[in-house]
Amino acid sequence: MSENTTQLRADARRNREQIVVAAREVFLEQGVHASLEEIARRAGVGIATLYRRFPDRQTLVRQVALENMALIGAEMDRATAEHSDAWSALVQLLRRLVELRVGVFTPMLASTLEEDLRGEKGELKASRDRLVERMEQLIHAAQQEGRLRRGIGPIDLLAGIIKLSRPLPVIGAELNELLTDRQLELFLGGLHAVALDASEPLRPQSLTPDELDRHLKMAE
Repeated sequence: MSENTTQLRADARRNREQIVVAAREVFLEQGVHASLEEIARRAGVGIATLYRRFPDRQTLVRQVALENMALIGAEMDRATAEHSDAWSALVQLLRRLVELRVGVFTPMLASTLEEDLRGEKGELKASRDRLVERMEQLIHAAQQEGRLRRGIGPIDLLAGIIKLSRPLPVIGAELNELLTDRQLELFLGGLHAVALDASEPLRPQSLTPDELDRHLKMAE
């Protein structure tokens, strides 16, 4: 392979990464229907370059969703590597996902990519299913330790992350951060089985991902 070809491939890969990073920022601020021209501008590339890497909006949104899931997986790896007990790993994971505002993307990406998530095959659904399975394992381990309340499921945690990731309107960023930190501690306290009867599960039962998808569809 020539040096020029290697450089071209490196440039193409860097452009693609910059576009995905910029898209994440713009989608976070403006939603998934934000201007693609603005995404290209922030990525430091021309709109033609963006379309060469991502021929349509749906393809770009799908890639951002995959990157979001990869980020969650990486944070889960980090948390479990840094803590020997499942409860501490779970607490670190939830705090990081709220800090990264991962939950802001979940509803908008899920509604935009509904067909991808509902299909039996596909990278997006497979990635989500792997994450849910891993979270279920972490939840089960924390419950076996007697430190996470029984009856908690992945959707309970994801719903909490979504709510905590979304800033309250009108108030400033500093106050939002303070309130989010406080609400996160209350949320974690509600999950903790210490000083609670760990054998008494929460009611009603936790939603499954498929049940959540069904409810989202009915709400349209």
